[in-house]
Amino acid sequence: MNIDQLTDVARKVRRQIFDFKVLAQAGHLASSLSCVDLLVSLYYDPQTLFSPQKDIIIFSKGHGSPSVYPILADLGIIDPYELKKYCQPEGILKLHADWTIPGCHFVGGSLGNGLGYASGLVYKREERAYVILGDAELCEGCIWESLLFISHHNIVNMHLLIDRNGMGILGKTEETLKLEPLADKFASFGFAVQIIDGHDFEQLNSALSRNDDVRLVTIANTVKGKGVSY
Repeated sequence: MNIDQLTDVARKVRRQIFDFKVLAQAGHLASSLSCVDLLVSLYYDPQTLFSPQKDIIIFSKGHGSPSVYPILADLGIIDPYELKKYCQPEGILKLHADWTIPGCHFVGGSLGNGLGYASGLVYKREERAYVILGDAELCEGCIWESLLFISHHNIVNMHLLIDRNGMGILGKTEETLKLEPLADKFASFGFAVQIIDGHDFEQLNSALSRNDDVRLVTIANTVKGKGVSY
């Protein structure tokens, strides 16, 4: 797909997320919208390394996980009609994705646990894990415990994807609990750090197609509620 096609897919995905969340009156809409372009690049850009058949994607940022539901429906992994049953008793799509949904692996309800779970999954194994983290989630202490484990055991088959929209439920991250200099913190654990515009498909392509034998973190600067004008 070219950039125009990826942009069209992202627009369609955002509209579907908006529709099913407004219909259900449930969940975190703005947090789901900020990471859409990241997911579209992973699933639709053939030059990125992610393969839904062999790789593991973990939404540690569980409240943003419904953003993948329209993608799974479009790819035929789930029935598209399930989108209309989001958060309904007769549907399979929950407020936060979990392992009962085809194409999903983990329930990220309590923030901070996805990184430790992913590191355990790929420790001394061939699979590669892509872990989507919210930036406010990085205030959780278990994130840094997991980074100690990853660094100590030299786990390289991981790519951490930080949805850096600058906002948490209590306000701006740099006002509630300062994260910067974030890149330096990850570099101190032996990560190769990439900082990109999380809505630019050229930059996403470059970051997600990197194929050297290092553990990566991509800090994707995003807009919370991207695609909605108010």
